[in-house]
Amino acid sequence: MVEPVVSIVIPLYNARDVIQETIRSALAQTYRDFEIVVINDGSTDGSGELVVAFGDQVRYLRQSNGGVAQARNRGIAAARGRYVALLDHDDLWDPEKLARQVAILDAQPTVGMVVTDVAHLDRAGRPMHEIGPASQPQHEFARLFVQGFVPTPSATLIRKAVLESVGGFDEQFNSAGMDDHELWTRIAAATTIVGIPEPLTYHRNREIKPPDIALGHRPLLIERLMTRFGTDPEKRRYLQRERAFYLADRGKHLVKGGQAREGRAALLEGLALGLGEGRSLKAAWRCLSRWCRSW
Repeated sequence: MVEPVVSIVIPLYNARDVIQETIRSALAQTYRDFEIVVINDGSTDGSGELVVAFGDQVRYLRQSNGGVAQARNRGIAAARGRYVALLDHDDLWDPEKLARQVAILDAQPTVGMVVTDVAHLDRAGRPMHEIGPASQPQHEFARLFVQGFVPTPSATLIRKAVLESVGGFDEQFNSAGMDDHELWTRIAAATTIVGIPEPLTYHRNREIKPPDIALGHRPLLIERLMTRFGTDPEKRRYLQRERAFYLADRGKHLVKGGQAREGRAALLEGLALGLGEGRSLKAAWRCLSRWCRSW
């Protein structure tokens, strides 16, 4: 059997309303040497049946619910292509997306990942705004850790050998998010990333994580990055500032949830960090102002 060049990996969880359109978007690519691998991460809405209806156009794998990082890793392990294209279950691609990315990886052996700009869509599929490696200002996390890029997973095409060498997604993030941000930092340390400054990926803003989940991933990401980059003074200062901002947000969340004592303790810890090693008056002020309002 001739192996495909590209494996499109789609983690699926309860996306009955959009999964067919996402798969059709992949099937509509002008670049044709690919396979589609869908990993059903314990869906309960019947969305898996819609995938099965595509027949042999899709390789369909099922597992009990283990989170998106685990589903992506299983898809990567099953991938037969030398390049892996991640595609979330509700995102879409321009028909030329894969062709443009494959051309770069084929021509530049030292490049390990190619990303595109992203057009964001609202829940109804209407365009909202664009972000990407060229159309957005570089923020500090991107500059310090990811060669200027913080791509949406669906905007990436990555050499499978690179994913295997860096270890894939960290499954401890589970469904909390930021598993992609953490992986990009390892890829950026191992290879060259190239951006295509055109919105060839369309990201639907369908899901809003609850505040406790949205907050929960941040200290784990900071911990991971501090372990690997904490000896670099600039990166350490940035991470300490991020921890101070996290404590400000966590303190506010706890106070609003009726846990005033725990919330104030987090705010005071963030204040001390902002005035100390974090060296961020903005973070310190945020903690102080929220501490005062908590009484």
